[in-house]
Amino acid sequence: MSAKVKQRSERISADHYASPEVLDQELRQVFGRAWILACPLVYLAQAGDAYPITVGREPITLVCDGEGTIRAMSNVCRHRGRQIVTHPRNVASLKCWFHGFEWHHDGSVRHIPDREDFECTDEELVLPRIRCETWGNFAWINLDPDAEPLVEYLGEVAPLLEAYRLDEYQLSEDIIVEWDCNWKIGCDAFHEGYHGPVTHPQLQGVLDDSPDMPIDLYELHSRAIYRMGAPCKRIPEEERQQGNPFLQVLAAEAGVDMEAYKGHIDDIRGAIQVGTRKLLDGRGCDVSMLSDDQMTDDHHYFLFPNLTLNMFAANFSTFRYFPHPTDPAKMYFWAQQFVRTGPDEEPLKIPASVHGHGTEFKFESEVYNQDASHMPWLQTGIRSQHHPGMMFAKQERRIPHFYNVLDDYIDGRR
Repeated sequence: MSAKVKQRSERISADHYASPEVLDQELRQVFGRAWILACPLVYLAQAGDAYPITVGREPITLVCDGEGTIRAMSNVCRHRGRQIVTHPRNVASLKCWFHGFEWHHDGSVRHIPDREDFECTDEELVLPRIRCETWGNFAWINLDPDAEPLVEYLGEVAPLLEAYRLDEYQLSEDIIVEWDCNWKIGCDAFHEGYHGPVTHPQLQGVLDDSPDMPIDLYELHSRAIYRMGAPCKRIPEEERQQGNPFLQVLAAEAGVDMEAYKGHIDDIRGAIQVGTRKLLDGRGCDVSMLSDDQMTDDHHYFLFPNLTLNMFAANFSTFRYFPHPTDPAKMYFWAQQFVRTGPDEEPLKIPASVHGHGTEFKFESEVYNQDASHMPWLQTGIRSQHHPGMMFAKQERRIPHFYNVLDDYIDGRR
């Protein structure tokens, strides 16, 4: 059920995207108090597995202890501040390789060289704990020790995502790219489909138009449903009936011959849904809680403050938008891909993490490259004295909803 959301008549000023003071507020009031997806649980499957992540200016490490409990704690040595875990790996202990300070997996002190030479108490040497919970085959963290439980924070979204049985999906790709724009500019770009016909014209061959897109606005989060499986009605009808290569690929993956549907192309959507369900059932995947429409459609969730999930029956992706710790004109776009696997299929190896910068980095998906190409130009444009601030159409209403929640966090109403 959609929340009642006040409409923003005022524009979003350039300060929101360029001010160091605004960035400081966001790091403290938003990223310091909201639940943040940290990593897939595959990184923390064995005792001693450790995974570092930085949220704003806070280095954090997650660790699986000897009893299988996942904990999160400060990833900063209590001596001189060196980061302890620098990349995902399995560790016998948490050891700072500068002077040899060492901690157990629960953050308690294991060894301090020449301990008698320090006047501090033992309590001062313990690694501070960070709130950590697991849900949906992921580990989540919250820098606020008094934050509500994760499942309460997820609210209406939790049961909708649980229907996908997220534990059946495995990580297949991990990419982090530094973009030359504010984190909210990156976030906004994946909040709406209004840019689709111009930025992604090739997708019109498989996708309904943005003004007709179902949108749900929840208390904190939101969802849009991209209806896929037939050409957009913007395309001239004669051209629509012929299909296009994107639709042909989508159909072929479901075992459907597009040629048989030319002239009545809208019927192919149902055939793709039937074929997709049959293939997933045949591999032992449990899609019993998903509708026929979910066999084709992208249920596109945004979880405040910085997570997009593109949910499909056979695969999904996560996009995370992390602010740069000091520069409001930079961000980190973190994309991970997941594929559904059957119970008798070989597990996937954890993929190597790929890093890049700006538009020089090229994704395999041309759709991602098309989105990335706009980011530096948006950051430059919002600083113009002639730009009156961001404005949004009705079909972009997920974005003002996001800014309303953001304002509530910054102003202390949440």
